Amino acid sequence: MRETIFGNVITVLEIIGMMIIVIGIIKMLILFTMSLFKKLKLSNLITEIRVELGNYLVLSLEVFIGRDIIETLLKPTLEEITTLAALVLLRTILAFFLNYEIAHLESNELKTLFKRKTK
Repeated sequence: MRETIFGNVITVLEIIGMMIIVIGIIKMLILFTMSLFKKLKLSNLITEIRVELGNYLVLSLEVFIGRDIIETLLKPTLEEITTLAALVLLRTILAFFLNYEIAHLESNELKTLFKRKTK
């Protein structure tokens, strides 16, 4: 009974993680398409798109880590725990670098905006 319930939770978390990524990609495509019709400056928009998509990817990685933890709790063998540790480490590193890039992009954009306003 318990494994069935948690199996369903794992499936739901997988779907949620994938949907977060799909929603981020759809939003990115909409922004890009709108920029073509409005003839916006593409360099500013690309930064905004990257930041937005990066946020969606980080969120989905967190959901997938939660799913992996629940899955390992159901079958706590040494092999499963080792696999979980490797997956969590990899996803944490990915999330760290995505967050770092997002923060770096946003700070560079803010500096650029302040330079334009002061001129």
